Amino acid sequence: MPTFDLLLRGGQVIDPGQGVRGVRDVALAGGKVAAVAERLPQGEAREVIDVSGKLVTPGLIDIHGHFYPRVFRTGANPDDVCLPNGVTTAVDAGSAGWSTFIGWRDYVVPRTRARLYAFLHLCATGLTSLPYKGELEDLDLADVAEAVRCAIRYKDYIVGIKVRLAHDATGERNALPALERAREAAEKAQTRVMVHVGNSPVPLKEILTRLRPGDIVTHIFHGHEHNILDWERKVRPEVRAAQERGVILDVAHALVHFDINVARAALDQGLRPNTLSTDITRGHPPTFDLLWVMSTMLALGMTLEEVIRGVTSSAAAARPPGRTPPARPRVQ
Repeated sequence: MPTFDLLLRGGQVIDPGQGVRGVRDVALAGGKVAAVAERLPQGEAREVIDVSGKLVTPGLIDIHGHFYPRVFRTGANPDDVCLPNGVTTAVDAGSAGWSTFIGWRDYVVPRTRARLYAFLHLCATGLTSLPYKGELEDLDLADVAEAVRCAIRYKDYIVGIKVRLAHDATGERNALPALERAREAAEKAQTRVMVHVGNSPVPLKEILTRLRPGDIVTHIFHGHEHNILDWERKVRPEVRAAQERGVILDVAHALVHFDINVARAALDQGLRPNTLSTDITRGHPPTFDLLWVMSTMLALGMTLEEVIRGVTSSAAAARPPGRTPPARPRVQ
């Protein structure tokens, strides 16, 4: 009886997390990688595919997408945009808040073949009010106690607290108070914060000083006011300092929050994002799949290994230590 279900023969395996780069055979059994070696017996596999000349990587991870279709207005169907592009694990970046999260868990997760996690939005209703009203224009919707309760109860799914600091989310008055509440909720739930900084009404330095190691700044290459470059087009020292102390810099490529000139200037000055992600949605403005984002960053000067690390081992670090993949809820 064959030991393996599938054998991928002779591909160029790149796995930064394991320090592997070279021609290898990869065997799979029961839906998991069972063996990686320079040569595996062909007769022990039910099916053999010759992948010579092709790249073989761990399953890709997109840590910033929007996967709550029919509830968040432009939420993407994860089965349409994940596995077809090699994404085996995806993270919803705040489409749901504490009052809508249970619907995401019960109706999206069980119907999705890829593994899903989520950042819980600080706003009770998540992003459902967009584009008609900024979700945190009213801070009464930022109930720290309820967010903490939800994050703890569903800790197998929730990997952090999301907050958008943007003119169309908080306005200027509520931006820093919203971040302070997100910080409080994350600390009480023993998790991290993901902060949207595109089109922020407050200086980036004011945000970065409030972040801790493991927190995530997403849309790091946006071209709006208060971006990572100063007036001389140099990377701000506070950005480098934040990354050095463990704050994660995430791409989240959505066109409205990605400026290719900002990205090129930062990369030319040696600043590398920690993670690559899509901010993928359905419809307009257009967004791009993870393979497209990876290709963009390669074209801008990142190495192939840096790019793959940003969608595999570095992205996997966005899950708090000790969290195991959740069992899928049963579809009723």
